Amino acid sequence: MQNQVGSEGKASAFLVKVKEGFTVDQVGNNLNAAFPDNQIILTSELEELYMQGIPALNVFLDVVIGVAAIISGLIILLTMYTTVTERTRQIGVLKSLGMSNTNIAWTIVQEALLISFGGVVFGITAMYLLKFALGKWTSLTVVVEPSIILTITVVGLISGAVGALYPGLRAARLDAVDALNYD
Repeated sequence: MQNQVGSEGKASAFLVKVKEGFTVDQVGNNLNAAFPDNQIILTSELEELYMQGIPALNVFLDVVIGVAAIISGLIILLTMYTTVTERTRQIGVLKSLGMSNTNIAWTIVQEALLISFGGVVFGITAMYLLKFALGKWTSLTVVVEPSIILTITVVGLISGAVGALYPGLRAARLDAVDALNYD
């Protein structure tokens, strides 16, 4: 690369570790004062620099999040549809005992929300374990913002609730007599 850009024998980057008692901003300002013709980039600025250099990366990440939400909603839909099919007789018993259609649908959605919440908790726990492992065995420092946790939780629960709507409505529309005779 040095040959291609005409800077043979020159350094293109230095990584500086800050000693205790100094701040990153303080060291960066000192380096800027000592080397005014050079570009000093702090590692905390790298993410923003990459995002500016590759503007489509944000769009790509948003698409990946959207696809993950759709897939998780479909998985919840299939799981709850199977659950409703397997519990047709029990739903018939509940309907014959007087449980309302709204309560039956809400029960199915609650179960899906519980499954989704379990998945969200598992995913967040796995993320923190991976963060710990990366910090312990590599020099990488991973920062998890609370807004990311909130986004993960909201997307997970909404996709679970949306995925459970059709099976819940299907369970609510079952006829009690037909459900009791279901094999």
